[in-house]
Amino acid sequence: MDLIAGLDAIDRADGPLAYLLVFVFAAIPVVEVLVVIPFGVAVGLDPLLVGLAAATGNLSTVYLVVVASDWSLDFVRRRYGDPTGESDSKTIRRASRIWDRYGLPGVALAAPVTTGAHLAAVLGLAFGSSRRRVLGWMTGSLVLWSAVLAAASWYGMESLLRLVG
Repeated sequence: MDLIAGLDAIDRADGPLAYLLVFVFAAIPVVEVLVVIPFGVAVGLDPLLVGLAAATGNLSTVYLVVVASDWSLDFVRRRYGDPTGESDSKTIRRASRIWDRYGLPGVALAAPVTTGAHLAAVLGLAFGSSRRRVLGWMTGSLVLWSAVLAAASWYGMESLLRLVG
C-alpha cells in the first residue's frame, strides 16, 4: 500500500478504525508523525486522539528498533556506512553534526525533520548513548512533536475554516 492509498484509508475510515490507521501509519518509518497528524486533523479527526495515536504508533516501532539494537545497527551500517565514521549519506552527516553540537537531546529533538525517529534512535546508540537514554529522549521528543503538530494542525484548520466560511 502506498502512502496516498494509506492516507485515503484514514480519510474513509470511521470511529476507532481511523485512529488505529493513524497509529499504524505513524509506526512506518517513512511516514511518521509529521505526515499523519496534520492529515488526520485535516480530515476531521479529533486532534488529541490523533496526536496520541500517532505518538504511540511511532514510539512503538522506535522502541522495537532500540530493543533490537544489534540488528538495527547492522542494518544502518549496511545501508549508510559506519555512522561514527565518514559517511556518504547526507542524512548521517547532518545527524553527526547535530550530535557533535547538541548530543543526544539535539538528535532526538531534531529527528522528525532531519533523520526520522527510527534512524535517530539507532544513531544515538551508535554514537554511544545507552538504550535507556535514547528511549527517554526519543519519547520526550515524539510526545512534544505530536502535541505541537496536533495543536498547530487544529489551529491551522480552524483558521482556514474561518477564512473560507
